[in-house]
Amino acid sequence: MRRTPTSLVAAGVVGLAVGLVVFALVRDASDVIEPSMPPEGSPEEAEPETELGRMPLTGVVTDDVPVRPALVVKVSNSPEARPQTGLDVADLVYEELVEGGVTRFLAVFHSRLPDVVGPVRSARPVDTQVMAGFGHPGFAYSGARPEVAAMLEQTPAATITEGDPGFFRDQGEYASHPFAPHDLFLQVDDALATVTSAGARPLGGLGWVFAQDPPADAVDDGGSVEIAMSEAYRTTWQYDVAAGVYRRQQNGRPFTVTGPERIGAANVVVLEVRHFVGDSGYPESDVLGSGDAIVLRDGQRYPARWSKPTATDPLQILTADGLEPFPLRPGPTWLHLPARLPEAPRSD
Repeated sequence: MRRTPTSLVAAGVVGLAVGLVVFALVRDASDVIEPSMPPEGSPEEAEPETELGRMPLTGVVTDDVPVRPALVVKVSNSPEARPQTGLDVADLVYEELVEGGVTRFLAVFHSRLPDVVGPVRSARPVDTQVMAGFGHPGFAYSGARPEVAAMLEQTPAATITEGDPGFFRDQGEYASHPFAPHDLFLQVDDALATVTSAGARPLGGLGWVFAQDPPADAVDDGGSVEIAMSEAYRTTWQYDVAAGVYRRQQNGRPFTVTGPERIGAANVVVLEVRHFVGDSGYPESDVLGSGDAIVLRDGQRYPARWSKPTATDPLQILTADGLEPFPLRPGPTWLHLPARLPEAPRSD
């Protein structure tokens, strides 16, 4: 319908009235509710805080805790095996006694992974006790006696040995003596993929406690310690004050490995364990139950206790009264399994 000029004027008057009412309502509302504006110079939206966690085996604080299994590797320590490869980045290393007074290492990797580890050697019964305490880890070794192989089958670990992906014989790039049994090495990425596909599960917490500041109840100077693993094998640790770690010697000589880093232990833990001759005639160590221990950290020596009721229980390092977890310094830890604790230093 066509509008006349009169109707247009009337419509304009009505529109103007409505506009005045709306303007009044808006003005009144603005008098009551002020717009919310961010303070001058402040960001409009706060950055989200990064969630930090601790590496379960070293206590190092990080925003990138890896979700993967622990990989446990049996490493030789015979003279022909040195210098070993990969030990410089292990979270934990156990030194244990085998036949002939020789020692071997059980190296545990989680927070960092080397490219290669070795030389790899055979398993012993004590290995089944130790590595079962890491949940469902991967375990790499070069072979085992039939009775030990049967024990390995009863553990929660995914085990791999020579012939599985990751193992290779080296002709001199890593091996100082490129002939068996000192030439067997492990490619860690391949090994970790293999054990993961075979059922190894991401590592959880062990219940260990870490603290940057040392406890106040040290009883002796812990600047050095000599651990008699056997008459033929003596391990010495000397505290490096500048670096804040312990440096290892083997029978009076500096202990070196192939790799970008020197061996540096934030903690040296010595567990007094039972040694015995097994039914097969081989010397064995027993790390089940409980016993006395010492802990060296920050140049100080502390009395301690250890506890591991069953093979699948994590090893616990406790205060001298056995009631609380001992606070370890964040960083790598080396653990030793001799028959007797080293004597405390004499006070002159």
